[in-house]
Amino acid sequence: MVEGVFIEVGLIPNSDFIDFVEKNPAGEILINCAAETSVPGVFSAGDVTAVPEKQIVIAAGDGAKATLGAFKYLATHR
Repeated sequence: MVEGVFIEVGLIPNSDFIDFVEKNPAGEILINCAAETSVPGVFSAGDVTAVPEKQIVIAAGDGAKATLGAFKYLATHR
């Protein structure tokens, strides 16, 4: 009997296309708790970041934080 199946898409972040934000040696984008990168006005979320748990629910929550952070940034930097 199978009690669970865990599918893993990959461990290498697809971050090669962005070369102007700070990353760790694994290529993961470094963010703070507000999903801000090292470049003001640039936010990141999901498995491409250095957040330790790579889970859909964590990525979705981080996406919401990044969206709210971007909205706040745009509202104050017009």
